[in-house]
Amino acid sequence: MNKIKSLFITTLILTSVMSVNAETGLKPLQAKTETSVANMDMVLKDNFIKSKYASAENRFIQNNVKASYDDFDDLIQKANHDDYVFLLYGMKMAEYGLFDLSDKLIERLDNNHFTASYVKDMRKFYYPSAILNQKDIIKLADAYSNIVYNNMALETTSELLNSSTLDESDYKNYLISLGYYKSNNLPKALKYINNAIKENNVNINYLCLKAKILSDMKKNSQALKTLKEIKKAEFLTIDFKQKIRATEEYVLYKTTKSETLKDYHLAYYYHLQNKSLLATKVLQSAILTAKQYSQDIFALLGRIYYENNEPLKAKEFAARAYKENKHNYLATLTLADISYDTKDYTSSLKYYKKAKRLTKDPAPMVGIAKSYLALEHSDKAKKMYEKLLKDNKMNEDLLVESLKVIPQRVDYYLPRVASIDLSNNDIWLGLANYAIKDGNYPMAVTYLNNSYYIDENNFKYYYYLSLVLRAKGENELADRSLLRCADINADYATVINSGYSEYYGN
Repeated sequence: MNKIKSLFITTLILTSVMSVNAETGLKPLQAKTETSVANMDMVLKDNFIKSKYASAENRFIQNNVKASYDDFDDLIQKANHDDYVFLLYGMKMAEYGLFDLSDKLIERLDNNHFTASYVKDMRKFYYPSAILNQKDIIKLADAYSNIVYNNMALETTSELLNSSTLDESDYKNYLISLGYYKSNNLPKALKYINNAIKENNVNINYLCLKAKILSDMKKNSQALKTLKEIKKAEFLTIDFKQKIRATEEYVLYKTTKSETLKDYHLAYYYHLQNKSLLATKVLQSAILTAKQYSQDIFALLGRIYYENNEPLKAKEFAARAYKENKHNYLATLTLADISYDTKDYTSSLKYYKKAKRLTKDPAPMVGIAKSYLALEHSDKAKKMYEKLLKDNKMNEDLLVESLKVIPQRVDYYLPRVASIDLSNNDIWLGLANYAIKDGNYPMAVTYLNNSYYIDENNFKYYYYLSLVLRAKGENELADRSLLRCADINADYATVINSGYSEYYGN
């Protein structure tokens, strides 16, 4: 883009300060060094929290657990109130076994839409039957660090067994089982995970480890029975649902007889752990020997490429799978999604209707409704959304898409989505959009802070920030924020100038 066109678009942005929109991606954050920005308070706060957390995490992984504990505790004491950050780090501390610190963060949360589901899921998945004292927590966290990160499973397990304290603790028994599992002593691992479950039969993390142990021992029927028990547990949040799905794929990988299907489930397991590169390598290797299940390999490859924003590869492999079997659900859904993304709504409708016949999942129905809406059959779309919402009240895609025809429910549905998908930046920006329209600028700042943690380089964040600053009379900072928006994505000016808003209509 030449400089004259860029300047023209920047000028358009600066003259369009009351339009709103909400769409974005999700990328990890890095500490920043910028000094001339409109949101300096947020930059400083963000850098402090991230650097403090990085120090604590590095020390934990390197088995300097007491220093890590002190760093985490200091972070909790000094961090400003922020539900998003407290939940994010609370989950990590629960994973590390620092349950008292996780509880400190939970205690500082507001009891609102965003927090309740995550707190419930976190406790159901990680928490022992009773919180231990600080000394014992640090001791057991030290054992976890050595077992998981420092290749000292055998030595650490021996130390835990020789310690006479906490013998009845379900969490200690879990760690002993984990140590034996990492040391490949599966019978002992099974013994101690059963001890843990006997003391605490509601902890799903314990059941997940048991399912893995049983599947590694080739006790297939018992592993599948345990998996069935795990899947009965109701989790609302995306993070914990994904943990359950990953466990399911691991067990299926271990218990399936076909080598090709083993590769399929292993790849899916990697994908659910955000290791898509490993997943694609497994699948590409499997293609060479796949015969009976080649369609499944192609379909999963297509889906992984689609979810990693590689539409050309996604379409190639989904089409190959669909050609082999027009009843392959994953391939059909991927072709439907690609058609919708490329605005071929007639094709997307066709594929979504085919996918609907292959599953009980609501995703194809949501696709049908949004395709009808794109084809200007808004009455049909609205009726479908209304019907779907009765039975799928916490479906993320459904809640977001339905707002296109039921915009008046934005203040009810967007918080629901935030409560089940903490890191969905699109939702935080949508909530900021709503708060700005409502004139609730303090709440808008809260939502924008969450967005900033997720992706500091999101151009929409800077646009919404400019609206808040303008409303506060800080015009120079507002202009600076708009310039930052233009610097990241100058083409967005054309969208802003049209006054279009995904959540409010034109």
